[in-house]
Amino acid sequence: MGKLKTTYPHYWVGVAFSIFYTAICWNCAIEIMCFFRRKYAGYYQTKTRILHNVPSVIFMVFFVNIVVAYAIDVYVLGCPFVWAERWRVPLVATVFSVALCALYEGFYIYQQLQASMLEAQKFQTEHIKSQFEVLKNQIDPHFLFNSLNTLATVITENPTIAVNFAEKLSQVYRYILQNKDKEVVELATEMAFVRSYIFLLQTRFEQNLVVNFEVGESHYSQCIPPLSLQILVENAIKHNIVSSDKPLQIDIFIDNATTIVVRNNLQPKRNIKTSNKIGLENIIKRYQYLTERAVEVLPTAQEFKVSLPLLANV
Repeated sequence: MGKLKTTYPHYWVGVAFSIFYTAICWNCAIEIMCFFRRKYAGYYQTKTRILHNVPSVIFMVFFVNIVVAYAIDVYVLGCPFVWAERWRVPLVATVFSVALCALYEGFYIYQQLQASMLEAQKFQTEHIKSQFEVLKNQIDPHFLFNSLNTLATVITENPTIAVNFAEKLSQVYRYILQNKDKEVVELATEMAFVRSYIFLLQTRFEQNLVVNFEVGESHYSQCIPPLSLQILVENAIKHNIVSSDKPLQIDIFIDNATTIVVRNNLQPKRNIKTSNKIGLENIIKRYQYLTERAVEVLPTAQEFKVSLPLLANV
């Protein structure tokens, strides 16, 4: 009976300290997990985050339990700390802590997965919308009207050029209809299309529009989103003066074997027709859907340059 009276207070002291170090362990574990979530926040970094979380939590829980057990034995109970009698407590505490952290991390991964799926769905929706907008933009009646006017003019002046013009116009619209639903096309295909498109423009603007190509055939097997080059050429003409006094020069070339660049000299029009603003923004959105490599827009006082990443053929 006397022994019970002696150990009874020690029991409650042990309970109090157990609650205390449990609270410390859990809060420290939460801080550790939050720290690594901030550092490795992406869903693709889940493995790295877990590999940092687990050893850190194990070490922290084990260390805190040993320190608290030592404090209880030496400073509260007044007896020596004996590792052979105390190792089970930190071990059990560590196992439970890791299990709870696993549940906590599992819920976080689930939330990330849901967010990732929503983001992918959003990108898919944007991609479908951009494809529709590209198609709608490219069969703009104004472009067809100008092309038919040019054709009517050259028919009487040079029937041979008129036949060639009609063939190129047919090729342009055939390309649009055949590739409007594709995410990427080979650069060879896009180059053939943009050459036909530029032929139509040069027939209209004559020597006032100069286009230079420096694209080696060694890059033709790489890919870009369809109509990308055409949109950039169209934007250059839409926003710049094209005249005998101020010819517009457009250069299309490969840079560092990784990107294709469209560059034009800058001579902006004073009055620009209202734009639907889907051209360059459309290209940027499509690249965001396809790759982590960004489109680079590099304007200066003398020129406007857009660099498009070349994509691997899949």
